[in-house]
Amino acid sequence: MRIRKTFKATVWAAAAICVAAVLFLGVSWIAEYRPDVRETVIYDTAEPVFLPDTLTVLSWNVGYAGLGDDMDFFYDGGKRVRDSRRRTLENLRNIVAELRKADADIMLLQEVDCDSHRSYGIREVDSLRAAFPGYVLSFAYNYRAWWVPIPLRSPMGRVGSGLVTLSRVVPLQAQRVQYPSAFPFPVRLFNLKRCLLALQFRTAGGDTVLIGNTHNTAYDAGGMRDAEMRFLGGMLRRDAARGVVSVVGGDWNQYPPGYTPSPEELSNEFFVPQAVDSQVFGPGFRFAYDDSAPSLRYLDAPWTPVPEDGEPRQRPQTTLTDFFLVSPGVRVLSVRTLPLGFRSSDHNPVVMRVVFENTAGAGSQ
Repeated sequence: MRIRKTFKATVWAAAAICVAAVLFLGVSWIAEYRPDVRETVIYDTAEPVFLPDTLTVLSWNVGYAGLGDDMDFFYDGGKRVRDSRRRTLENLRNIVAELRKADADIMLLQEVDCDSHRSYGIREVDSLRAAFPGYVLSFAYNYRAWWVPIPLRSPMGRVGSGLVTLSRVVPLQAQRVQYPSAFPFPVRLFNLKRCLLALQFRTAGGDTVLIGNTHNTAYDAGGMRDAEMRFLGGMLRRDAARGVVSVVGGDWNQYPPGYTPSPEELSNEFFVPQAVDSQVFGPGFRFAYDDSAPSLRYLDAPWTPVPEDGEPRQRPQTTLTDFFLVSPGVRVLSVRTLPLGFRSSDHNPVVMRVVFENTAGAGSQ
């Protein structure tokens, strides 16, 4: 009799778990973020302003202000999802201070939260808007999930996050452009929907300039990143054929042509960067990066671990995944990775200065 009761209880428990799992998947499917291929990004409208001939552009994955030098991350082989609220706010203040110090004309930021459990519901997008009143802020979601159930012991929970572009110059338009990559069901319900945040500007010489903010797939076997590059390459080639010049920056989760990673950079079983296929962009497109300093550190361990035994520990591996792509008609004057020591993010910012050659020539006539 006792065995029968135990068996029934086990069956009922298993059935309840199955029903709960089905209900959870059903709610997640109903609540799934389904963006259109192209969406106009709403921001405070004002009259467009001409883009200057010479421009300073910064790109920085700010790691939702939760991946400072004291953090590891479970996707990279660590254990944690979020830092303390106090440290998250401290990271956000440091990020704002560094952005002010860089004083770029256009800032391309990735992993900016607007209402996420991992960053304690802090509306980082609003904080940036308030901190930079002289800039136009454009925001595009690339991660919206009502509840991410992993890791099981400490779930990531609600996520609202995306790309922010801050511009001193008012653009003609800002669009969210969906990449064609997608994880299979049901993983896609809880994962990112990668995109390009594309702003268009007009120069005094009459040229159209596209400034793109990208954050490409990280945790795949490579096929999704290939699809994203083919899509982006086709889009930029078509724009170039119409006379549009372009600058795209961000966290590509790939390494640029001409950069040779060490075997250690490719040895992490959780995150393996791959080479960008430069052939998809066509002739005249060039990648700009600073190979003298890493832009990313791995998150399998904290950057500044506190040893329990007093013995120094090896820091996590670093690599280069943050850089720019420029089209014909754009001349790169300088590009530099800022050595911030991964204090407030697992990435260091990259700053590039460019001149638009056609516009510069028109302006000098």
